[in-house]
Amino acid sequence: MSKKWFAAVVLSVSSLLGAFALLQEQLKPGAQAPQFELESLDGKTVILSELKGKPVFLDFWATWCGPCRRALPHTQAFSEKYKDKAHIFAINVREEPEKVQTFMQQNKYTFRVLMDTEGEVARAYGVRGIPHFVVIGAEGKIAFIKVGYGPGVEEELENALKKAIAQAERSRHASQK
Repeated sequence: MSKKWFAAVVLSVSSLLGAFALLQEQLKPGAQAPQFELESLDGKTVILSELKGKPVFLDFWATWCGPCRRALPHTQAFSEKYKDKAHIFAINVREEPEKVQTFMQQNKYTFRVLMDTEGEVARAYGVRGIPHFVVIGAEGKIAFIKVGYGPGVEEELENALKKAIAQAERSRHASQK
């Protein structure tokens, strides 16, 4: 009986340590954003390291995801409202470009979509559920992360984006003096 108890304790401790290690791996605000190079639906290559100077908004999503579909109108609004002050991207995870292109046309969306067909960038960003939103500051560090979509999320996202834009503008003005 004591061997079974000991085995149960060892298994429990191992599980807890594994879960703790997994939590430690997740990105947090202030961490350097993982670099990526993805192709957009229009065939252009987007490289994160080339986007410095403006904040970057990432919306990880898929066409089959109900909460993602409810969030996309806000991504569209952000892309229109902040097009000169931030880079706005929706990163489609693990779908075929043709399917995504059809979805975009049917919904009349014009924001830029990057294709993460293998899910590598999603893994690098610790995406375990979608929608998953990330705001990256102009200096390349994670400023905000939000998983899921529900009441009030669009305000949280917009506030985080506005804050990153304001910080970028302050930094730009300070460097010009």
